[in-house]
Amino acid sequence: MRGNSDETQSLLDRAKNGDQAAFEALFRRHREKLLRAIALRMDRRVATRVDASDVLQETYLEAFRRLPRYLQEQPMPLYLWLCWLAREKVLALHRRHLGAEKRAVTHEAPPLPADSSATFVSAVIAGHEPSPSQALAKAELAERLRLALGQLDDDERDLILWRHFEQLSARDTAQLLEISEAAASKRYIRAVERLRTILVDLGVTKPGS
Repeated sequence: MRGNSDETQSLLDRAKNGDQAAFEALFRRHREKLLRAIALRMDRRVATRVDASDVLQETYLEAFRRLPRYLQEQPMPLYLWLCWLAREKVLALHRRHLGAEKRAVTHEAPPLPADSSATFVSAVIAGHEPSPSQALAKAELAERLRLALGQLDDDERDLILWRHFEQLSARDTAQLLEISEAAASKRYIRAVERLRTILVDLGVTKPGS
């Protein structure tokens, strides 16, 4: 398993001994990526009530509280561990604010980046990059993808976000889901197939179809 760098480990050891400034320095390195990851996952109904930066702060406090146990076990590199904690915070937030409402309707996913969404949708549907003639459809494709992601379950949606919007590897996603890499790959394939079916139902087809 890929571990932490020597510099990261040194700062973690200092933090374990009560040096909160050392942990703050480590957290700042990943702050922007974690904030984007949180924002990508927050149901739009929840995002009107709670700011993503508040969830990030809760993630920081939880990480510092759990740091001694993390250092004892080190189940994954620090950044992945922080991603895992952030995801747990978002899921808990949804349960707290939506409850039965969340079970009754689909997840209201937030807006997605148009360029990366269009590239991903084109690859899923047509198996190739979008052509220049498709450029004007980027915003529409991003919206269709947002709606489709809302119909996936939490693990399926996160697999898509991790792999294609956060650029994590198959090994990384396996560690985050605490399953084998082979199992993670199978889940990812199923998630993409289900997403393709939903996108077709939403009217997204191959060029010329």
